[in-house]
Amino acid sequence: MATGTSKQQVGAVERGNRRPSKKFAELADKALDAHGGLLNLWPGAKQTQPWWLEKFVELEAKAQIINEFQAQAIPGLLQTEGYARAVMSAAFPPPVPHDIDEMLNARLERQQILDRDRPPLTLFVVDEGVLRRPASGKSVMREQYKHLMAKAELPYVQLQVLPFDRGVHAAMDGSLVLLTMTHTESLVYAETPGSGQVISDSQIVADCHQRFGALRSLALSPAESLDFIASL
Repeated sequence: MATGTSKQQVGAVERGNRRPSKKFAELADKALDAHGGLLNLWPGAKQTQPWWLEKFVELEAKAQIINEFQAQAIPGLLQTEGYARAVMSAAFPPPVPHDIDEMLNARLERQQILDRDRPPLTLFVVDEGVLRRPASGKSVMREQYKHLMAKAELPYVQLQVLPFDRGVHAAMDGSLVLLTMTHTESLVYAETPGSGQVISDSQIVADCHQRFGALRSLALSPAESLDFIASL
């Protein structure tokens, strides 16, 4: 083949199961006379986000339902520009300002899925610590609280707060995102320091759905959660 790889390997790249090499992207671009179009789509060509996050963002944009629990920060889809900049600036080693600007633009672009004519149904559970941890100054947090309350009023967004006084819970080992792609396909996305992975194993996905259900039942109701955020 023109790319020097087997049909099986090409199929794995097309399905998103295999990360293409830069050489593959270059050969495929040349073979199809794409004039740099395919090469620009190569994960390594985009420096704003690592390739594993790019893969998740692509799936997130296609999901019908998004269930997300966050224990450390406001979910990316609900962050204000000021809050997102503060979170990105806190990384270590410190990123350069130009990189922060590019990452910020990419995150704000992700949020456009909530403005579509047919947005995904999004259900969020956030730990109380997420809301109490200050990012930058009081004005940034005040803006973030107001933004959360506005988004939570949308018919396809549901936000619940998991307060400290509920004690330990089913996701003490970290945050998680569940993507329902179709009525028969769901995926789990989880991050570790410096990386992230999309999990399709049916048993793990089923366990995470049960875990998220347990978190929702333990959390404040959507109305109670809005009152809690307003009190902050």
